[in-house]
Amino acid sequence: MEVLLSLRPARARVDLDRLAANYEAVAAFARVPLMPVVKADAYGHGAPAVARRLVRAGASRLAVALPEEGAALRDAGVTADVVVLAGFSAAQVALLARQRLTPIVSTRLQLEALLSAPRDARPGVVHVKVDTGMSRLGFDEGAFADAAARLEGAGFDVEGAMTHLACPDESAEATERQLDRFDAALEALARRGLRPPLVHAANSAGLPFVRGTHTLARPGLLLYGLPTRPLGPDVAVRPVMTVSADLELVKDVAAGTAVSYGARWIASRPSRIATVPLGYADGVPRTDAMRTSGAFALPSGRAPVAGTVCMDLTMLDVTDLAAVREGDEAVLFGDGPTAWDVAERAGTNAWQALTAIGRRVPRVYVEGGRVVAVASGFGDQG
Repeated sequence: MEVLLSLRPARARVDLDRLAANYEAVAAFARVPLMPVVKADAYGHGAPAVARRLVRAGASRLAVALPEEGAALRDAGVTADVVVLAGFSAAQVALLARQRLTPIVSTRLQLEALLSAPRDARPGVVHVKVDTGMSRLGFDEGAFADAAARLEGAGFDVEGAMTHLACPDESAEATERQLDRFDAALEALARRGLRPPLVHAANSAGLPFVRGTHTLARPGLLLYGLPTRPLGPDVAVRPVMTVSADLELVKDVAAGTAVSYGARWIASRPSRIATVPLGYADGVPRTDAMRTSGAFALPSGRAPVAGTVCMDLTMLDVTDLAAVREGDEAVLFGDGPTAWDVAERAGTNAWQALTAIGRRVPRVYVEGGRVVAVASGFGDQG
């Protein structure tokens, strides 16, 4: 694509073939249909392109966090069912209806907003959420059945019932307790004559805990090729996104030379410093840990950060690497280091490492061995 020549020498390559392969592997493990989570711009990968590829792979519904995210998918031509996980305001009820989005009803305010909306300006299909231990959104177990019954009585199609698991990647015991509470809530719903066809609790880490009562799972991180740790499903997936940039400058500096803001890094010997055109505005963590271990992968090995990460640029100490040249690709994360590796240096998790990659880093979509689209925060390029 000629347009690649007009972009900055940095990119986030998104391998759509890997995404589809990951979807197939996760679907085979889950034993129930999947509702891929594409919130937060598909975890930084770019929601429109990711959503379209997942639909081609077999996904019949997708999950987002916000009504605005669902509307953006509709604007991008995605026609699959879209479920809104994280909530909505009364002012957004008409948007949900207009864009054919399915809300998760989790609070009394949301319930009353739907019930008071005109029939021709409200969504027809809803899911209802019960809080079984996350203590975030969701009705308590007593109010859950009442909310679902009120919606059903008002003419809504209560298509789904769901909960959110708090620590399936850390505690099997706590997860089983939550699922027991979920089963009890479903039984209470059944006693009211309500048996929603879509029952879901499992995120990526929760897939090993899918029960016979569940008819849907909503994986996110695993689809993007990053297994959860320390617990989690044993599924062969590969990272979908590789974030990298080409070295702009490689230069020798004398011992005693200070590098970057604050002069916090001073060469203890004659050194070689390479400048990467990625900074903290692009998602490079601005932490001390970036200077204590190999941070970027170069063709000849790993190179730690030298000095403070800047907004637009990062300097690397490449003194111990052979044949480092301007134009060499420096990888922040991908197959290795992974987003989990970067997250550990930042004191966070892989979800944040992925979603921190700024929109001004072009997303370059690859499928079948060729570039099929390019998008950046400055507009789609093809």
